[in-house]
Amino acid sequence: MEVAGIILTSSMFHYSGNDEKPAYRWTGETWIPEMIHRYAEVYSNLVKHDPDYPTPQSLLDVYRIGNISDVGEMEEETEGSNFLMDLMLDQDERPLYIQTWGGTNTTARALKSIQERFEGTSEWAHIKSKIESKVVLYIILDQDGTYGDYISKNWNLTTLNDSLNFGYFGYGWKNLPKEIRSSLDDHWQQIHILNKGSLIEKYALIGDGYYLAGEIEPEQFGQEKWLEAHPDYKKYDFISEGDSLSYFYLIQTSLRGFEHPTYGSWGGRFTEVAPNTFSTEKTVDYNPLTQRFEQEYSFIVGLMISKQISPLEFNGV
Repeated sequence: MEVAGIILTSSMFHYSGNDEKPAYRWTGETWIPEMIHRYAEVYSNLVKHDPDYPTPQSLLDVYRIGNISDVGEMEEETEGSNFLMDLMLDQDERPLYIQTWGGTNTTARALKSIQERFEGTSEWAHIKSKIESKVVLYIILDQDGTYGDYISKNWNLTTLNDSLNFGYFGYGWKNLPKEIRSSLDDHWQQIHILNKGSLIEKYALIGDGYYLAGEIEPEQFGQEKWLEAHPDYKKYDFISEGDSLSYFYLIQTSLRGFEHPTYGSWGGRFTEVAPNTFSTEKTVDYNPLTQRFEQEYSFIVGLMISKQISPLEFNGV
């Protein structure tokens, strides 16, 4: 894997605001480079284990700010959308995986810019075909309307729409069998995560005392009052890592999902619901730990979207 870009974008849960609309749950534009600087502090140790860890400077060089002002804003060309457009148009023939942990609006703007520039020209058919064969869009919970309103209507991209698997991995971990959740409880975190260096120092845990500037009060999981209001949790319990599934999909170890999404992978298994479009909504798998077929988080997804509520609020269901 090669990190081609890191682009900050918005979603229905987070946006920076504009002249007409105030910011909502916006935590700023500097936290990604700040995290990369912390990565730099441990880089010399990481390359002892694998020399292919990307250099800190290479990560800083590909950081851009995309469309962040509002939910689904894709009218403005931004540094991030233009950077992504250039990646789509370059001569690199490898697949370009766009892992979408928020809204697809920056991706939509990049595609729209290409369409506006080339549609109606002699190059359009070739460029459109090239991008459709190159780009793989992995969406974690469709978090604005730009995929349905623009991308899917104008582009035939290979799309993995994960509206379910992230729930199994992170948000509902309190409901998992003991064999799995033992590595997510406070005891394990205190042994293996706390006080392990400058990079992991910023890793958020329940009740760890950290206050995230810009976040709304009900989502301040590091605060004592949140812990008091949620007695099912202990101090230093795991929060969630739902977005990690899109990254795990690219780990080519044992499972063969990278060959075809229906095969299954560390990023989940998908069902083809339309040509080149894959979803988790109709995928039900057998869980050997519970000895039953499961698809138990689909109801959570609907509530999250309609109410804009954190998945953590549903852990006790």
